[in-house]
Amino acid sequence: MVKKRVKKVSRKSARKSSPIVGKKRKISVLLNNLLLFIALALVSLVLKEFISEEYPFFIDLFFVLFIVFGFIAVAFLIVFLILLLVKALKK
Repeated sequence: MVKKRVKKVSRKSARKSSPIVGKKRKISVLLNNLLLFIALALVSLVLKEFISEEYPFFIDLFFVLFIVFGFIAVAFLIVFLILLLVKALKK
């Protein structure tokens, strides 16, 4: 029978990043998502305003999209403010 080689993992390579880098990454991902949903909400609001009255379905659709994207953006904003508060209280 052939024995399989087992690769030894050192402790330094097991830890990929420090906690500080992880927190900065979380904040950057959070900010990217916040900006994305703000942009999507604004685009849907602009599209709602420029659609003519002949298509009421699209007006309602863009209004609902605006509300959904707006609530998601507010949720990301709340999480961002909580992370900033926790970071400030730790110092």
